[in-house]
Amino acid sequence: MRCEPYSAAFRDEWSDLARVSATSSAITHADPRCTYGCIVLNLILAELVAQRPTPLRDALDHIEADAPEELLTALRSVPDGVNPDTLSASGYVVDTLQTSLYHGLTADTAEEAIVSAVNMEEDTDTVGAVTGAIAGARFGADALLDRWIGELECADEIEHLESVLITAEFTVDEDSVS
Repeated sequence: MRCEPYSAAFRDEWSDLARVSATSSAITHADPRCTYGCIVLNLILAELVAQRPTPLRDALDHIEADAPEELLTALRSVPDGVNPDTLSASGYVVDTLQTSLYHGLTADTAEEAIVSAVNMEEDTDTVGAVTGAIAGARFGADALLDRWIGELECADEIEHLESVLITAEFTVDEDSVS
């Protein structure tokens, strides 16, 4: 739920995006399901912002050779092979990604995606954050409701940080991220 800013900063270079996503995940969640989950989420977000037609398939193709089969199987079923009644908002990375991708990629609006995901209860902050990132990337920042943004005390700071991430030049080498 905290890896999404990397998709803006490294959106044009998938190998760098994958590397920083995995490194960020490994700080607290080093399990391969988590690190590859962060990678695939950020690749999908970059593809959605670029308005490419098959973001999920492209991201899965990119990680398929190395990612855990459990994660791949769950995500390959989105959106057409998922029964919405079987989705879980448990906070477990495989569940979170499958549920968030389902809601984020099938809803007609950003509001519908986020509200549907959060109303599943369980780990609402995680599932809501990931679904919100997907819906925001898919529908654009303007699709997020003013009444929601207006409630944020730090809305101006978030908007500034977004601008920095999109316009700054970031580099990655084998030893560090700058």
